[in-house]
Amino acid sequence: MQSLHDSTRLRLLLVFSILAFAGLWGRLFHLQALKHSKFESLATSQHSVKVPIPAERGRIYDRKGEILAMSVPGCSVFANPREIEDLAATASALAAVLDVDQDQMYRLFCNFSEKHFVWVRRLISPQQEAAVRAARLDGVYLREEPKRLFPNGTLAAHILGFSGIDQGGLSGIEFALDSRLKGVDGSREEGRDGLARGICSPAGDFSPAVNGNSVVLTIDTNIQDFLETALDRCAQQYSPLSVTGIVMDPNSGDILALSQRPTFNPNSFADYKPEDYRLRAVTDTFEPGSMFKPFVFAAALEENLIRLDENIFCGNGVYKISKRILHDHHPYGDLTAEECIVKSSNIGMAKIGQRLGPYKACSFLSAFGFGRTTGVGFPSEAAGSLTPPQKWTDYTVTSVPMGHEVSVTAVQIASAFCAVANGGYAVRPRIVRGILAPDGTVLEKHIEPEIIRQVMSPETSKVMISRVLRKVVTEGTGRLADIDEYEIAGKTGTAQKLVDGVYSHNKYVSSFIAAGPIQDPRLVVLIVVNEPSRGASLYGGTVAAPHCAEVLKATLDYMYIDERRRSRTVHMASTQAAPARSGIQRTTHNAP
Repeated sequence: MQSLHDSTRLRLLLVFSILAFAGLWGRLFHLQALKHSKFESLATSQHSVKVPIPAERGRIYDRKGEILAMSVPGCSVFANPREIEDLAATASALAAVLDVDQDQMYRLFCNFSEKHFVWVRRLISPQQEAAVRAARLDGVYLREEPKRLFPNGTLAAHILGFSGIDQGGLSGIEFALDSRLKGVDGSREEGRDGLARGICSPAGDFSPAVNGNSVVLTIDTNIQDFLETALDRCAQQYSPLSVTGIVMDPNSGDILALSQRPTFNPNSFADYKPEDYRLRAVTDTFEPGSMFKPFVFAAALEENLIRLDENIFCGNGVYKISKRILHDHHPYGDLTAEECIVKSSNIGMAKIGQRLGPYKACSFLSAFGFGRTTGVGFPSEAAGSLTPPQKWTDYTVTSVPMGHEVSVTAVQIASAFCAVANGGYAVRPRIVRGILAPDGTVLEKHIEPEIIRQVMSPETSKVMISRVLRKVVTEGTGRLADIDEYEIAGKTGTAQKLVDGVYSHNKYVSSFIAAGPIQDPRLVVLIVVNEPSRGASLYGGTVAAPHCAEVLKATLDYMYIDERRRSRTVHMASTQAAPARSGIQRTTHNAP
């Protein structure tokens, strides 16, 4: 009987053993055959990792090759929480070194305690890097990363913009040309042990990084500095909400300088408010006031609707249109058409606008570029507003010639004034002069001006610059802009601001735009002061004109001195004649 029980137990043991081995072999088959690819991939991912090789972001240069933005080596801190034995002590040590919150650092380690990688702090200072190295904390590592550097600090900040911590452009040229600047990251394969520590292993896949292209801008850092110095003085003197300035070459459309106050430092952009980054010259619109009058006056001249010496009765300072009454700042009687601009008579310009009419006025103003974006190349450019002629009223036809019922951007009105100065040709404003490959090869070259259309005859342009707008500076509202060394032409603007639908009597946009020298205009300079709040007079001729003249003089001095220096260098080398400046060929409509 006992023998029978032993035999049964042996048989059961044999059956269970067979089933166990069958199950084991089945499991092995499932893992080795059916799930082989999955676990092989998992093992590879645990023991081999692709390490990114960041591409170097391209540089940004001014027109003479000075570096405005570049990438330099930086250092970031990361951790492998699985290697950290005492999370609290490590968090405390890092908090002291990196100036971060200790509790927040501890929670970060706890939340990612099973992870092999977590960023601690990106792009630390050299002093912090040295302190982390000296601390020798287990599970804490340093990684080299590129860091964007703007060597000139705040200079041209709104043009350049800035890049984020991952080297992506977020503002200005950095954002607008991000796809050209950023390059393509590479990678390399590295071995890891079970704790994700680097180990020696055969060379894996390697893909080199392709660095980004570089951008050459049209600005000149010296001219940019002249402009920014003037804006600083203006802001300090009048405490406006903002002040904007532009310097352009009227022949090529090149923006030689562009700035505004308040400003910011792109090296530490996180310390500023988002509204400080906004490029007001292209995003903000305003009613230009009397600065708009030359465009309407030029249109009337071109259409032979006025003569410079004809008299226009200005109503002794009062002019009634339907239920509306216009006023001048002074009670003028008869003024010549020319004097209506020189003395900035609203009534005289209203009557000229009535002669021109809605359709002709709109046609010319549209040709100047008003009511549309300029295509300068900055993001979020505003188009301003120009009412279609069929919607003009009796009020509109008299308001627009005074610079009301129309809105413009600073870059828009500066570009339009270039056509007044350069012989009558609307040229597209530009900020990019060229694109360079990482090895310095020229990929794109923007030297020739892009002429959009002819707005007026060269004769009308010459009359406007050398006579009418010249007299504004010598005899009229812009006398504080007159300088001894150069003959310049310009126009003042003092526009009441709309507040809750009503024109304010104490809030103004004060401006001045100028070109010079009048014999052969090489510069257009615009300064717009938004709500000056200090000073006995807040008119554009007082607030903006002197600073505009300051920029013109400094820039023309610089340009002529630089050209004489280059001319002497070329002559001494006896290699070629002195280079001619870029300008519009009056006969072929092209630049040399």
